[in-house]
Amino acid sequence: MATVPTVTTELGALVGLAGDGVRRWRGIPYARPPVGELRWKAPQPPSLSGGVHVAAEYGPHAMQSPDPMNPGAVCDEDCLYLNVCTPEEPAPEGGYPVLFWLHGGGYRVGHGEQLGDGEEFARAGIVVVTINYRLGSLGFLHLAGIFGESEADAGVGGLLDQIAALKWVRRNISAFGGDPSRITVYGVSAGAKSIGNLMGSPLGAGLFAQAISSSGGADHVATPETGTALARRLLDEVGCHDAESLRALPAKEFVEAQERILTGFQALWLWRPTLHPRVLPEVPVEPIRRGSAAGVPLLVGCNSNEGSTYAMMLGDDIATAPAEDVLTQILGTEGTSQLLETYLRRVPDLKSAKIAAMGDERYGVPTQRLADAQSAHAPVYRYRIDIAAPGVPEQLDGGHGTETTMAWKTPLPLFTQASDVNPARERAALLIHRCWVRFVHDGVASADGPDWPPYGPELRPVMVFREDTDLVLDPRAEERKAWGDTEWASGTWFPAV
Repeated sequence: MATVPTVTTELGALVGLAGDGVRRWRGIPYARPPVGELRWKAPQPPSLSGGVHVAAEYGPHAMQSPDPMNPGAVCDEDCLYLNVCTPEEPAPEGGYPVLFWLHGGGYRVGHGEQLGDGEEFARAGIVVVTINYRLGSLGFLHLAGIFGESEADAGVGGLLDQIAALKWVRRNISAFGGDPSRITVYGVSAGAKSIGNLMGSPLGAGLFAQAISSSGGADHVATPETGTALARRLLDEVGCHDAESLRALPAKEFVEAQERILTGFQALWLWRPTLHPRVLPEVPVEPIRRGSAAGVPLLVGCNSNEGSTYAMMLGDDIATAPAEDVLTQILGTEGTSQLLETYLRRVPDLKSAKIAAMGDERYGVPTQRLADAQSAHAPVYRYRIDIAAPGVPEQLDGGHGTETTMAWKTPLPLFTQASDVNPARERAALLIHRCWVRFVHDGVASADGPDWPPYGPELRPVMVFREDTDLVLDPRAEERKAWGDTEWASGTWFPAV
Protein backbone atom coordinates (compact mmCIF):
# COMPACT_ATOMS: atom_id res chain seq x y z
CA MET A 1 0.00 0.00 0.00
CA ALA A 2 1.18 3.53 -0.74
CA THR A 3 0.86 6.44 1.60
CA VAL A 4 -1.90 8.90 0.79
CA PRO A 5 -2.06 12.66 1.14
CA THR A 6 -2.50 13.89 4.67
CA VAL A 7 -5.85 14.50 6.30
CA THR A 8 -5.96 17.39 8.74
CA THR A 9 -7.81 16.80 12.02
CA GLU A 10 -7.75 18.32 15.48
CA LEU A 11 -4.85 15.94 16.23
CA GLY A 12 -2.78 17.34 13.38
CA ALA A 13 -2.08 15.86 9.97
CA LEU A 14 -2.67 12.11 9.66
CA VAL A 15 -1.01 10.08 6.92
CA GLY A 16 -2.65 6.75 6.09
CA LEU A 17 -2.60 4.03 3.45
CA ALA A 18 -4.21 3.54 0.04
CA GLY A 19 -4.94 0.52 -2.13
CA ASP A 20 -7.67 -1.81 -3.38
CA GLY A 21 -10.02 1.08 -3.98
CA VAL A 22 -10.03 2.37 -0.39
CA ARG A 23 -8.04 4.56 1.98
CA ARG A 24 -7.27 3.65 5.56
CA TRP A 25 -6.13 5.49 8.66
CA ARG A 26 -5.41 3.30 11.66
CA GLY A 27 -4.57 3.72 15.33
CA ILE A 28 -5.98 7.23 15.73
CA PRO A 29 -6.19 8.21 19.42
CA TYR A 30 -9.64 9.54 20.32
CA ALA A 31 -8.86 9.93 24.03
CA ARG A 32 -5.88 9.97 26.36
CA PRO A 33 -4.60 6.57 27.52
CA PRO A 34 -6.80 5.54 30.49
CA VAL A 35 -3.83 4.58 32.67
CA GLY A 36 -2.54 5.56 36.08
CA GLU A 37 -4.78 8.18 37.63
CA LEU A 38 -7.12 7.90 34.61
CA ARG A 39 -7.84 4.19 35.19
CA TRP A 40 -11.64 3.85 35.60
CA LYS A 41 -12.11 7.57 34.85
CA ALA A 42 -14.20 9.02 32.05
CA PRO A 43 -12.09 9.35 28.88
CA GLN A 44 -10.17 12.60 28.49
CA PRO A 45 -9.38 14.44 25.23
CA PRO A 46 -6.26 13.13 23.48
CA SER A 47 -3.05 15.03 24.10
CA LEU A 48 -1.71 14.54 20.57
CA SER A 49 -1.96 17.80 18.64
CA GLY A 50 -0.26 19.50 15.73
CA GLY A 51 2.43 18.09 13.49
CA VAL A 52 2.27 15.17 11.08
CA HIS A 53 1.49 11.64 12.32
CA VAL A 54 1.64 8.34 10.46
CA ALA A 55 -1.64 6.45 11.02
CA ALA A 56 -0.74 3.12 9.39
CA GLU A 57 -0.81 0.64 12.30
CA TYR A 58 -3.71 -0.48 14.47
CA GLY A 59 -3.67 0.58 18.09
CA PRO A 60 -3.53 -2.03 20.86
CA HIS A 61 -6.66 -4.00 21.73
CA ALA A 62 -8.28 -3.48 25.10
CA MET A 63 -6.90 -5.65 27.90
CA GLN A 64 -8.44 -9.13 27.70
CA SER A 65 -7.59 -12.80 27.98
CA PRO A 66 -5.32 -14.17 25.20
CA ASP A 67 -7.05 -14.98 21.92
CA PRO A 68 -6.02 -18.46 20.70
CA MET A 69 -7.09 -17.45 17.18
CA ASN A 70 -4.79 -14.41 17.29
CA PRO A 71 -1.89 -15.22 19.62
CA GLY A 72 0.20 -12.30 18.39
CA ALA A 73 -2.41 -9.67 19.25
CA VAL A 74 -1.15 -6.74 21.30
CA CYS A 75 -3.38 -5.84 24.26
CA ASP A 76 -2.77 -2.82 26.43
CA GLU A 77 -4.60 -0.61 28.87
CA ASP A 78 -3.70 2.19 26.45
CA CYS A 79 -6.37 1.11 23.94
CA LEU A 80 -8.58 4.08 23.04
CA TYR A 81 -7.94 4.18 19.31
CA LEU A 82 -10.11 4.17 16.22
CA ASN A 83 -9.64 3.39 12.53
CA VAL A 84 -11.15 5.04 9.47
CA CYS A 85 -11.67 3.45 6.04
CA THR A 86 -13.01 5.53 3.14
CA PRO A 87 -13.74 5.21 -0.56
CA GLU A 88 -10.80 6.14 -2.75
CA GLU A 89 -12.89 8.55 -4.81
CA PRO A 90 -13.36 12.15 -3.68
CA ALA A 91 -16.42 12.63 -1.49
CA PRO A 92 -19.64 13.90 -3.06
CA GLU A 93 -21.10 17.22 -2.00
CA GLY A 94 -22.10 16.94 1.64
CA GLY A 95 -19.89 13.89 2.18
CA TYR A 96 -20.36 10.13 2.39
CA PRO A 97 -22.59 8.49 5.01
CA VAL A 98 -20.67 7.17 8.01
CA LEU A 99 -20.83 3.71 9.60
CA PHE A 100 -19.64 3.66 13.23
CA TRP A 101 -18.96 0.07 14.37
CA LEU A 102 -19.01 -1.34 17.91
CA HIS A 103 -17.60 -4.85 18.19
CA GLY A 104 -19.10 -7.67 20.24
CA GLY A 105 -17.55 -10.09 22.71
CA GLY A 106 -19.76 -9.91 25.78
CA TYR A 107 -17.91 -6.80 27.08
CA ARG A 108 -15.04 -9.21 27.81
CA VAL A 109 -13.12 -9.71 24.53
CA GLY A 110 -12.96 -8.32 21.01
CA HIS A 111 -11.53 -5.43 19.05
CA GLY A 112 -12.57 -2.99 16.37
CA GLU A 113 -10.79 -4.52 13.39
CA GLN A 114 -11.87 -8.12 13.93
CA LEU A 115 -13.95 -7.89 10.74
CA GLY A 116 -11.34 -5.86 8.91
CA ASP A 117 -11.42 -2.19 8.04
CA GLY A 118 -14.83 -2.32 6.35
CA GLU A 119 -13.44 -2.27 2.83
CA GLU A 120 -16.62 -3.58 1.19
CA PHE A 121 -18.71 -0.90 2.86
CA ALA A 122 -16.16 1.71 1.76
CA ARG A 123 -16.28 0.47 -1.83
CA ALA A 124 -20.05 0.97 -1.60
CA GLY A 125 -19.63 4.66 -0.80
CA ILE A 126 -19.51 4.61 3.02
CA VAL A 127 -16.93 5.94 5.47
CA VAL A 128 -16.33 3.23 8.10
CA VAL A 129 -15.10 3.89 11.65
CA THR A 130 -14.12 1.02 13.95
CA ILE A 131 -13.08 1.53 17.56
CA ASN A 132 -11.66 -0.18 20.61
CA TYR A 133 -13.20 0.54 24.00
CA ARG A 134 -12.35 -0.62 27.53
CA LEU A 135 -13.54 -4.12 28.40
CA GLY A 136 -14.05 -6.32 31.44
CA SER A 137 -13.25 -4.99 34.88
CA LEU A 138 -11.12 -2.18 33.44
CA GLY A 139 -14.13 -0.90 31.53
CA PHE A 140 -17.07 -1.75 33.78
CA LEU A 141 -15.95 -2.19 37.41
CA HIS A 142 -18.59 -0.45 39.52
CA LEU A 143 -16.58 1.21 42.29
CA ALA A 144 -19.00 3.93 43.37
CA GLY A 145 -20.66 1.57 45.85
CA ILE A 146 -17.30 1.01 47.53
CA PHE A 147 -15.41 4.28 47.22
CA GLY A 148 -18.22 6.77 46.60
CA GLU A 149 -18.74 9.50 44.04
CA SER A 150 -15.03 9.92 43.30
CA GLU A 151 -15.32 6.66 41.32
CA ALA A 152 -18.77 7.33 39.87
CA ASP A 153 -17.78 6.70 36.24
CA ALA A 154 -15.89 3.43 36.76
CA GLY A 155 -18.92 1.23 36.04
CA VAL A 156 -19.64 2.88 32.67
CA GLY A 157 -16.11 3.52 31.41
CA GLY A 158 -16.52 1.44 28.25
CA LEU A 159 -19.78 3.18 27.38
CA LEU A 160 -18.22 6.59 27.96
CA ASP A 161 -15.40 5.53 25.62
CA GLN A 162 -17.96 4.83 22.89
CA ILE A 163 -19.55 8.24 23.44
CA ALA A 164 -16.15 9.97 23.35
CA ALA A 165 -15.30 8.22 20.07
CA LEU A 166 -18.63 9.27 18.57
CA LYS A 167 -17.99 12.87 19.56
CA TRP A 168 -14.52 12.72 18.00
CA VAL A 169 -16.04 11.38 14.79
CA ARG A 170 -18.64 14.12 14.68
CA ARG A 171 -15.91 16.74 15.06
CA ASN A 172 -13.44 15.26 12.58
CA ILE A 173 -15.06 12.90 10.09
CA SER A 174 -15.66 15.60 7.47
CA ALA A 175 -11.88 15.70 6.99
CA PHE A 176 -12.11 12.10 5.77
CA GLY A 177 -15.03 12.83 3.45
CA GLY A 178 -17.75 11.73 5.88
CA ASP A 179 -20.96 13.57 6.69
CA PRO A 180 -21.26 14.02 10.50
CA SER A 181 -25.02 14.42 10.16
CA ARG A 182 -25.37 10.94 8.60
CA ILE A 183 -23.75 8.64 11.17
CA THR A 184 -25.19 5.13 11.53
CA VAL A 185 -24.11 3.37 14.73
CA TYR A 186 -23.91 -0.39 14.24
CA GLY A 187 -23.06 -3.17 16.67
CA VAL A 188 -23.38 -6.90 17.22
CA SER A 189 -23.94 -8.72 20.53
CA ALA A 190 -22.34 -6.53 23.23
CA GLY A 191 -21.90 -3.93 20.51
CA ALA A 192 -25.62 -4.13 19.75
CA LYS A 193 -26.53 -3.86 23.42
CA SER A 194 -24.24 -0.82 23.41
CA ILE A 195 -26.40 0.62 20.62
CA GLY A 196 -29.39 0.24 22.96
CA ASN A 197 -27.41 2.01 25.68
CA LEU A 198 -26.60 4.89 23.33
CA MET A 199 -30.24 5.17 22.26
CA GLY A 200 -31.39 5.30 25.88
CA SER A 201 -28.62 7.40 27.42
CA PRO A 202 -29.08 11.16 27.77
CA LEU A 203 -25.46 11.48 26.61
CA GLY A 204 -26.19 9.68 23.34
CA ALA A 205 -28.86 12.11 22.18
CA GLY A 206 -28.02 13.81 18.89
CA LEU A 207 -24.75 11.93 18.28
CA PHE A 208 -26.05 9.71 15.46
CA ALA A 209 -28.78 9.68 12.83
CA GLN A 210 -29.50 5.95 12.42
CA ALA A 211 -28.79 2.64 14.15
CA ILE A 212 -28.29 -1.04 13.36
CA SER A 213 -28.66 -3.54 16.20
CA SER A 214 -27.68 -7.16 15.51
CA SER A 215 -28.57 -9.56 18.33
CA GLY A 216 -28.73 -6.98 21.07
CA GLY A 217 -31.60 -5.23 22.77
CA ALA A 218 -31.57 -2.48 25.35
CA ASP A 219 -31.68 -4.29 28.65
CA HIS A 220 -28.25 -5.61 29.61
CA VAL A 221 -27.19 -3.37 32.47
CA ALA A 222 -26.39 -4.05 36.12
CA THR A 223 -28.07 -2.54 39.16
CA PRO A 224 -25.72 -0.71 41.56
CA GLU A 225 -26.21 -3.54 44.04
CA THR A 226 -25.16 -6.18 41.51
CA GLY A 227 -22.27 -4.06 40.29
CA THR A 228 -21.01 -3.46 43.82
CA ALA A 229 -21.17 -7.17 44.71
CA LEU A 230 -19.12 -8.07 41.64
CA ALA A 231 -16.62 -5.28 42.35
CA ARG A 232 -16.09 -6.57 45.90
CA ARG A 233 -15.51 -10.05 44.52
CA LEU A 234 -12.89 -8.75 42.09
CA LEU A 235 -11.11 -6.71 44.76
CA ASP A 236 -10.96 -9.82 46.90
CA GLU A 237 -9.42 -11.68 43.96
CA VAL A 238 -6.66 -9.09 43.42
CA GLY A 239 -6.16 -8.78 47.19
CA CYS A 240 -6.40 -5.01 47.26
CA HIS A 241 -9.13 -2.72 48.66
CA ASP A 242 -7.55 0.72 48.42
CA ALA A 243 -8.39 2.93 45.43
CA GLU A 244 -4.92 4.45 45.09
CA SER A 245 -3.20 1.08 45.39
CA LEU A 246 -5.60 -0.45 42.85
CA ARG A 247 -4.41 2.05 40.27
CA ALA A 248 -0.83 0.96 40.84
CA LEU A 249 -1.50 -2.71 40.08
CA PRO A 250 -0.56 -3.97 36.59
CA ALA A 251 -3.59 -4.15 34.32
CA LYS A 252 -3.00 -7.84 33.62
CA GLU A 253 -3.76 -8.63 37.28
CA PHE A 254 -7.33 -7.47 36.77
CA VAL A 255 -7.74 -9.59 33.65
CA GLU A 256 -6.33 -12.63 35.45
CA ALA A 257 -8.61 -11.99 38.44
CA GLN A 258 -11.77 -11.61 36.37
CA GLU A 259 -10.92 -14.82 34.52
CA ARG A 260 -10.68 -16.64 37.85
CA ILE A 261 -14.25 -15.55 38.61
CA LEU A 262 -15.64 -16.75 35.27
CA THR A 263 -13.83 -17.50 32.05
CA GLY A 264 -14.50 -18.27 28.40
CA PHE A 265 -18.04 -18.32 27.04
CA GLN A 266 -19.40 -18.62 30.59
CA ALA A 267 -18.03 -15.13 31.34
CA LEU A 268 -19.27 -13.30 28.25
CA TRP A 269 -21.97 -11.37 30.09
CA LEU A 270 -20.38 -10.97 33.51
CA TRP A 271 -19.18 -7.42 32.85
CA ARG A 272 -21.61 -4.77 31.72
CA PRO A 273 -22.50 -1.11 32.37
CA THR A 274 -24.04 -0.27 35.72
CA LEU A 275 -26.96 2.12 36.06
CA HIS A 276 -25.61 5.64 36.52
CA PRO A 277 -27.56 8.83 37.33
CA ARG A 278 -25.99 10.83 34.51
CA VAL A 279 -25.05 8.20 31.93
CA LEU A 280 -27.65 5.41 32.34
CA PRO A 281 -30.38 6.56 34.72
CA GLU A 282 -32.54 3.50 33.98
CA VAL A 283 -32.67 0.34 31.89
CA PRO A 284 -32.32 1.85 28.38
CA VAL A 285 -35.42 0.28 26.86
CA GLU A 286 -37.57 2.40 29.19
CA PRO A 287 -36.49 5.85 27.91
CA ILE A 288 -36.49 4.44 24.37
CA ARG A 289 -40.17 3.58 24.84
CA ARG A 290 -40.75 7.22 25.80
CA GLY A 291 -38.92 8.52 22.72
CA SER A 292 -35.31 9.12 23.82
CA ALA A 293 -34.17 8.18 20.28
CA ALA A 294 -37.15 9.65 18.43
CA GLY A 295 -36.49 10.11 14.73
CA VAL A 296 -33.63 7.58 14.59
CA PRO A 297 -34.42 4.87 11.99
CA LEU A 298 -33.46 1.42 13.25
CA LEU A 299 -32.50 -1.79 11.44
CA VAL A 300 -32.82 -4.44 14.14
CA GLY A 301 -32.79 -8.20 14.26
CA CYS A 302 -31.36 -11.40 15.58
CA ASN A 303 -30.61 -14.90 14.40
CA SER A 304 -32.96 -17.86 14.51
CA ASN A 305 -30.91 -20.10 16.81
CA GLU A 306 -28.67 -17.80 18.84
CA GLY A 307 -27.98 -20.39 21.53
CA SER A 308 -26.45 -22.90 19.11
CA THR A 309 -23.13 -21.03 19.14
CA TYR A 310 -22.95 -21.42 22.91
CA ALA A 311 -23.88 -25.09 22.65
CA MET A 312 -21.10 -25.65 20.14
CA MET A 313 -18.49 -23.84 22.24
CA LEU A 314 -19.51 -25.15 25.66
CA GLY A 315 -21.19 -28.44 24.80
CA ASP A 316 -24.93 -29.06 25.15
CA ASP A 317 -24.75 -30.17 28.78
CA ILE A 318 -22.88 -27.11 30.07
CA ALA A 319 -24.82 -24.70 27.85
CA THR A 320 -28.17 -25.98 29.11
CA ALA A 321 -27.20 -26.55 32.76
CA PRO A 322 -28.33 -23.09 33.96
CA ALA A 323 -31.51 -23.01 31.83
CA GLU A 324 -33.99 -24.17 34.47
CA ASP A 325 -32.72 -21.69 37.08
CA VAL A 326 -32.51 -18.75 34.67
CA LEU A 327 -35.94 -19.34 33.14
CA THR A 328 -37.62 -20.12 36.46
CA GLN A 329 -36.39 -16.84 37.94
CA ILE A 330 -38.13 -15.08 35.06
CA LEU A 331 -41.32 -17.06 34.51
CA GLY A 332 -41.69 -19.30 37.56
CA THR A 333 -41.91 -23.07 37.47
CA GLU A 334 -45.22 -23.31 35.63
CA GLY A 335 -44.33 -20.56 33.16
CA THR A 336 -41.00 -22.23 32.38
CA SER A 337 -42.71 -25.56 31.76
CA GLN A 338 -45.19 -23.91 29.40
CA LEU A 339 -42.41 -22.04 27.62
CA LEU A 340 -40.36 -25.17 26.98
CA GLU A 341 -43.46 -27.04 25.84
CA THR A 342 -44.02 -24.29 23.30
CA TYR A 343 -40.48 -24.62 21.95
CA LEU A 344 -40.88 -28.40 21.79
CA ARG A 345 -43.51 -27.91 19.09
CA ARG A 346 -40.68 -26.66 16.87
CA VAL A 347 -37.48 -28.39 18.05
CA PRO A 348 -36.84 -32.14 18.50
CA ASP A 349 -35.96 -32.51 22.18
CA LEU A 350 -35.74 -30.80 25.56
CA LYS A 351 -32.07 -29.85 25.23
CA SER A 352 -32.80 -28.14 21.93
CA ALA A 353 -35.74 -26.35 23.56
CA LYS A 354 -33.52 -25.07 26.35
CA ILE A 355 -30.85 -23.91 23.89
CA ALA A 356 -33.49 -22.07 21.85
CA ALA A 357 -35.09 -20.50 24.93
CA MET A 358 -31.77 -19.33 26.36
CA GLY A 359 -30.84 -17.76 23.04
CA ASP A 360 -34.13 -15.89 23.05
CA GLU A 361 -33.68 -14.84 26.69
CA ARG A 362 -30.41 -13.16 25.80
CA TYR A 363 -31.08 -11.89 22.28
CA GLY A 364 -34.47 -12.72 20.74
CA VAL A 365 -36.81 -11.23 23.32
CA PRO A 366 -34.66 -8.10 23.96
CA THR A 367 -34.51 -7.56 20.19
CA GLN A 368 -38.29 -7.81 19.87
CA ARG A 369 -38.80 -5.37 22.76
CA LEU A 370 -36.33 -2.86 21.35
CA ALA A 371 -38.15 -3.03 18.01
CA ASP A 372 -41.51 -2.51 19.74
CA ALA A 373 -40.15 0.43 21.75
CA GLN A 374 -38.53 2.32 18.86
CA SER A 375 -41.29 1.64 16.32
CA ALA A 376 -43.51 4.20 18.06
CA HIS A 377 -40.95 6.95 17.38
CA ALA A 378 -39.16 6.17 14.07
CA PRO A 379 -39.15 3.73 11.15
CA VAL A 380 -37.96 0.31 12.31
CA TYR A 381 -37.01 -2.55 9.99
CA ARG A 382 -36.80 -5.93 11.63
CA TYR A 383 -35.02 -9.00 10.30
CA ARG A 384 -34.13 -12.57 11.29
CA ILE A 385 -31.26 -14.57 9.84
CA ASP A 386 -31.79 -18.32 9.52
CA ILE A 387 -28.56 -19.31 7.79
CA ALA A 388 -24.85 -19.11 8.47
CA ALA A 389 -22.29 -17.71 6.06
CA PRO A 390 -21.52 -19.76 2.94
CA GLY A 391 -19.22 -22.65 3.75
CA VAL A 392 -20.03 -22.67 7.48
CA PRO A 393 -21.49 -25.98 8.74
CA GLU A 394 -25.29 -25.95 8.73
CA GLN A 395 -25.34 -26.89 12.43
CA LEU A 396 -24.53 -23.21 12.99
CA ASP A 397 -27.44 -21.94 10.91
CA GLY A 398 -28.87 -18.95 12.74
CA GLY A 399 -26.18 -19.18 15.42
CA HIS A 400 -25.09 -16.17 17.43
CA GLY A 401 -22.69 -13.92 15.52
CA THR A 402 -22.83 -15.93 12.30
CA GLU A 403 -24.36 -13.10 10.26
CA THR A 404 -21.60 -10.52 10.73
CA THR A 405 -19.28 -11.76 8.00
CA MET A 406 -22.20 -11.75 5.56
CA ALA A 407 -23.17 -8.19 6.46
CA TRP A 408 -19.54 -7.08 6.15
CA LYS A 409 -18.91 -9.30 3.09
CA THR A 410 -15.84 -10.70 4.84
CA PRO A 411 -14.91 -14.41 4.74
CA LEU A 412 -14.65 -16.42 7.95
CA PRO A 413 -10.99 -17.49 8.24
CA LEU A 414 -11.88 -20.97 9.52
CA PHE A 415 -14.02 -21.75 6.48
CA THR A 416 -12.28 -20.03 3.58
CA GLN A 417 -11.31 -23.40 2.10
CA ALA A 418 -14.85 -24.77 2.05
CA SER A 419 -15.54 -26.39 -1.32
CA ASP A 420 -19.25 -27.25 -1.05
CA VAL A 421 -20.60 -23.71 -0.98
CA ASN A 422 -24.32 -23.48 -1.67
CA PRO A 423 -25.03 -20.89 -4.41
CA ALA A 424 -28.39 -20.01 -2.81
CA ARG A 425 -26.55 -19.14 0.40
CA GLU A 426 -24.03 -17.07 -1.48
CA ARG A 427 -26.89 -15.07 -2.98
CA ALA A 428 -28.51 -14.62 0.45
CA ALA A 429 -25.20 -13.47 1.96
CA LEU A 430 -24.75 -10.88 -0.78
CA LEU A 431 -28.33 -9.74 -0.24
CA ILE A 432 -27.68 -9.16 3.47
CA HIS A 433 -24.67 -6.99 2.64
CA ARG A 434 -26.64 -4.98 0.07
CA CYS A 435 -29.48 -4.42 2.55
CA TRP A 436 -27.09 -3.05 5.16
CA VAL A 437 -25.47 -0.75 2.58
CA ARG A 438 -28.85 0.60 1.47
CA PHE A 439 -29.93 1.28 5.02
CA VAL A 440 -26.74 3.20 5.80
CA HIS A 441 -27.23 5.29 2.65
CA ASP A 442 -30.97 5.93 2.85
CA GLY A 443 -32.34 4.87 6.25
CA VAL A 444 -34.71 2.50 4.47
CA ALA A 445 -34.44 -1.29 4.29
CA SER A 446 -34.93 -3.08 0.99
CA ALA A 447 -34.39 -6.75 0.10
CA ASP A 448 -34.51 -6.62 -3.73
CA GLY A 449 -37.69 -8.67 -4.20
CA PRO A 450 -40.13 -8.81 -1.28
CA ASP A 451 -41.52 -5.60 0.16
CA TRP A 452 -40.05 -4.72 3.55
CA PRO A 453 -42.51 -2.48 5.39
CA PRO A 454 -41.59 -0.76 8.66
CA TYR A 455 -42.10 -2.88 11.75
CA GLY A 456 -45.02 -2.30 14.12
CA PRO A 457 -46.60 -4.27 16.98
CA GLU A 458 -49.80 -4.93 15.01
CA LEU A 459 -48.52 -7.04 12.07
CA ARG A 460 -44.88 -7.49 13.21
CA PRO A 461 -43.34 -7.88 9.72
CA VAL A 462 -39.90 -9.53 9.76
CA MET A 463 -37.61 -10.09 6.79
CA VAL A 464 -36.31 -13.65 7.18
CA PHE A 465 -32.99 -14.14 5.40
CA ARG A 466 -32.50 -17.73 4.23
CA GLU A 467 -32.03 -19.52 0.95
CA ASP A 468 -35.50 -18.28 -0.05
CA THR A 469 -35.57 -14.91 1.73
CA ASP A 470 -39.07 -13.61 2.34
CA LEU A 471 -41.16 -11.37 4.58
CA VAL A 472 -42.99 -13.16 7.40
CA LEU A 473 -45.63 -11.63 9.66
CA ASP A 474 -45.06 -12.31 13.36
CA PRO A 475 -42.82 -15.39 12.96
CA ARG A 476 -42.85 -17.83 15.88
CA ALA A 477 -45.77 -15.97 17.43
CA GLU A 478 -46.51 -18.74 19.91
CA GLU A 479 -43.02 -18.52 21.36
CA ARG A 480 -43.24 -14.74 21.60
CA LYS A 481 -46.55 -14.98 23.44
CA ALA A 482 -45.18 -17.64 25.80
CA TRP A 483 -42.71 -15.09 27.15
CA GLY A 484 -45.56 -12.65 27.80
CA ASP A 485 -44.79 -9.16 29.05
CA THR A 486 -42.55 -10.26 31.92
CA GLU A 487 -39.41 -8.15 32.28
CA TRP A 488 -36.29 -9.22 34.12
CA ALA A 489 -32.82 -8.04 35.05
CA SER A 490 -30.41 -9.25 32.38
CA GLY A 491 -27.54 -10.91 34.18
CA THR A 492 -25.22 -13.87 33.86
CA TRP A 493 -26.22 -17.41 33.06
CA PHE A 494 -23.50 -18.84 35.30
CA PRO A 495 -23.14 -17.87 38.99
CA ALA A 496 -20.35 -15.41 39.77
CA VAL A 497 -21.08 -13.88 43.19
